[in-house]
Amino acid sequence: MPDILASVYGLNEKADSVPLLELLKETFEDSVDFRMELMGTVENDELYLCYFQSLCSSQKLDFLLGEDSGGNLTARLARYSGIGLTEGEFQRCEAAICNGYAILCKRQSSTGLILQLSENQQRGIGSPITENVLQGPMNAFIENLDVNTALIRQQIHSSKLKLWETVVGTASYTRVALFYYADAIDADLLTQLKEKISSIKTDAVQDSVQFLRLLISRKRMQLFPLAISTERPDRVSMDLLQGKAVIMVDGSPFALSVPSVYTDFWHSPEDSYVNPFVTQFLLILRFLAMFINLFLPALYVALTSINVDVNRLEISLAAAASREGVPYPVFIETLLMLVMIDFITEAGLRLPKTISSTVTMVGGVVLGQAIIQANIVSNLLIIVVAATAITNFIVIDYQMGLVQRILKYFIVAGASIAGLLGIVFCFACLVFYLSCLETFGAPYLTSLWSKRNKIS
Repeated sequence: MPDILASVYGLNEKADSVPLLELLKETFEDSVDFRMELMGTVENDELYLCYFQSLCSSQKLDFLLGEDSGGNLTARLARYSGIGLTEGEFQRCEAAICNGYAILCKRQSSTGLILQLSENQQRGIGSPITENVLQGPMNAFIENLDVNTALIRQQIHSSKLKLWETVVGTASYTRVALFYYADAIDADLLTQLKEKISSIKTDAVQDSVQFLRLLISRKRMQLFPLAISTERPDRVSMDLLQGKAVIMVDGSPFALSVPSVYTDFWHSPEDSYVNPFVTQFLLILRFLAMFINLFLPALYVALTSINVDVNRLEISLAAAASREGVPYPVFIETLLMLVMIDFITEAGLRLPKTISSTVTMVGGVVLGQAIIQANIVSNLLIIVVAATAITNFIVIDYQMGLVQRILKYFIVAGASIAGLLGIVFCFACLVFYLSCLETFGAPYLTSLWSKRNKIS
């Protein structure tokens, strides 16, 4: 146990400097939760404990400030059970108070003792919220970096799992951790990440995805996500063994896995837990759903308005019959239904869980039936839009699903201008754009499959 009383006697007193207590009082004078409690006297000088009541543990404070010890200063200080004692001047003490520590100082001293009395406000470890676990570990990351580090180390019991940490943010002083597996990580990638993280200048960082925007180049807009964001420790451990680096921000339950190429966003952790033939079948389904989601509304526009001669006669007659009485052009009615289905999707995400499913189901069924009876859109378009909405939810990564929702408008616009040729042109532009994209030195359309079995 550290000898606090001996350390208190050793606190510096400089005649030409402003006492630490006065500086702290001036700095935090407008903070109602800041406390300066008189502990007693030492060498005819008053001893104060300075802290934020909202950040320090009430139980730990009771050990130091409780009256059941008869007010004896030596007995109070002997109750301290924290780790270590550090002496610091004003700037260090100010940062310590903001991080939940307490400062023990004399009225005339220029330095103070930093005591570990902080209490982290956090939720317990539970199941992933944004990622459904069908098979595998059920635990998920939380907002505490130390707990998340423990979850990762419980997945990889090896000394080759390394951790590099720094602090980012001139106001938030947020801890940022970089995990990597020594035998799998590329040295150039590791050096690049450390340099970029160290060079970030910002006031505050609140979330890992916000940190990713600061990490990547701002020279051009990036529509596609360049890193997988996950709250599953098993996925993080798999990526580490494949040679990737994982970035975690204190206060965020999501980890960033870099580099992440296009195919990574279509793989689920459950793919490693099932039969390989089942895995390939599921991958085919996902990519088929991707093409349906992107091109089905555009094909409807092209084949019913511009390239009508491409269809069989029966299909053209059926499409024309379904559009009988519809007052709007094909492009307008398709755009209207796509926007409407996005409205319903967003409502289901933003509403409370207790009513979201009811509202979206009733809203979708009632609204769809009313639109058909009013002859605003055709029956065939309802089927197309419903299939498009279903296939959008097959996307594994939420950010990639948002990109899919945006891209289908771009392709529908191309189909309304040039029909099938417009769809081909939009697809070629999309492939060209992805070919020019890089994620931390790795081409976006390349495959990292050759590195997946590097650690055996």
